[in-house]
Amino acid sequence: MDGKTGDVSVVVPAAGESLRMGGDARKPFLAVMGEPIVVRTCRRLAETPGVFEIILVVHPDDLDSVQGEGWDALRAAGVELAVAGGRSRAESVWNGIQVVSARARIIAVHDAVRPFFPPDLARAVIGVARKRGGAIPVTPLTDTIKRVEGDVVVETPRRLGLMRVQTPQAFQSDLLIEAYEYAIRTGGLSEALTDDAQLVERLGREVAAVFGDELNIKITSPRDLRLAEALLKEGLTTWI
Repeated sequence: MDGKTGDVSVVVPAAGESLRMGGDARKPFLAVMGEPIVVRTCRRLAETPGVFEIILVVHPDDLDSVQGEGWDALRAAGVELAVAGGRSRAESVWNGIQVVSARARIIAVHDAVRPFFPPDLARAVIGVARKRGGAIPVTPLTDTIKRVEGDVVVETPRRLGLMRVQTPQAFQSDLLIEAYEYAIRTGGLSEALTDDAQLVERLGREVAAVFGDELNIKITSPRDLRLAEALLKEGLTTWI
């Protein structure tokens, strides 16, 4: 991390219940080729130019172990602080934002289970956020989309203009804090808020789109875990 000149703080939410993954450990702490996913993710974030701190937000039940037996590996990967998450993703991110250093001019939010994001993508998202307030990576939809109620197809929406959203997402810090405070005042940080750009959009503020990367997968199921291992074994992606 650029400890002298950096002004980017990254909040890494890792507090979900991991219901789709199964097993005893939550998905960020599962090992892929011998090392926890979250450690690998944070190590790559720490190498992003401008990043000077990483705030890890974990499930309250995991906080003691993270700050104890798991801390050396996380600290070596660039994690500055670990805090307990809330009842929703948005609450967890807000808990992280509240301990971000006043030095931060940009706050990025990145899923703990996206270890394959290209460094160039993080740089691009942060760079656009500096100029335009906020930026997110997106990839185009390639499949036909159906809206289904029960087991019946009720609509085929037009695909034009629809995108899949990835992380890291980055925002000027004052803007992101304003967006969260507005959400808290006007309905709270519910589970319906699934990414940070939603909160900024509610302010009527612009969020720029940057083309993402198809290999920037989110590891949320056993199948994703096997895919991650295959990508590494085949040399299709690398971890630093």
